[in-house]
Amino acid sequence: MKGKPGPATTLLRPILDTYRDSAVALVGCKSRGIDRYSCEYDVIVLATGKLPPTSLKIGDVFVDLTFSSESEALTPGNPEHSMAFAYAKPVRDTNLVLSTSAAANAAVLTESARKASRARLASALKTLGRAEDALGKKSAAEADFWLVAASYEFAYAWLLSKEILPSPSHLLSQLRNSSKGASRGFEGFSMGAGLESAGRAGCGARLEGVSVLHDLLRAKPESGTAAVTWPPTRTDILSAKARELMTRVELAECYSFLGQEMVDDFMALAAREEKGSVASLTLGNERLLGERLIRQLGLARNEKSLKAALDTVKKQTSVLARRA
Repeated sequence: MKGKPGPATTLLRPILDTYRDSAVALVGCKSRGIDRYSCEYDVIVLATGKLPPTSLKIGDVFVDLTFSSESEALTPGNPEHSMAFAYAKPVRDTNLVLSTSAAANAAVLTESARKASRARLASALKTLGRAEDALGKKSAAEADFWLVAASYEFAYAWLLSKEILPSPSHLLSQLRNSSKGASRGFEGFSMGAGLESAGRAGCGARLEGVSVLHDLLRAKPESGTAAVTWPPTRTDILSAKARELMTRVELAECYSFLGQEMVDDFMALAAREEKGSVASLTLGNERLLGERLIRQLGLARNEKSLKAALDTVKKQTSVLARRA
């Protein structure tokens, strides 16, 4: 006996109609019963061929759409993807690949979480080394960026070690709820990510700065390489979530969310530019990003502050590594 279509089926009808022969599932917050106002719908489509992720708006709802193959769903190469598939909620699963995937990945959830946490820890330690090198060269903005990036890697490693999939728009809440008995780790992330600047003015400035980064990513680079596929809807989602957080006076959460987006944008810009380094974005007469934009993004801490935060994050990362 067929029941009435669920709310997700009705909402995602345009996607289901577009990819008629594909299995479709909810992943991310909605799949785990987390329905915060700041969460969009994260949807995965099992499709043939390599399709880039995209963002779109259906009615009043924003959707982040990603694509995967059936083989990747059954045996993900990335342990974080395995965790996501373990929690996936099928919307359409006519050949039961998604149901099989969920069961298979749920069976190895603990091992996947351990592997994912260790990978993030390794990345955090490597990124902290880059921050330390940049600081030694008196490249404060670059050091600040790498310290912020390392702090998110540490935060993700911490949550993954507890079998929690990180959610960027409420990462701080996840960390706070998981920090009982480990308040120094939470403080370490806060220092490393520069959350002391998380006032209304700081959030507004960072949102404006990240929007500029999105514009740069959509523009065709002078080198003639292809522009990054950065749909305008991604900027709309970012702005809507950030403004909602500001309206609710969750300023630290907002600043943290925008910080993760800034890191992703920097890495995408660095990968696109001919020199391919973060230093080329922030240093020298031919740098891509000006001083005003760097300040808007919150990468303007002095050497003393950076050193103190760097030492704290290094210590907490080492503590977590000993437990991994």
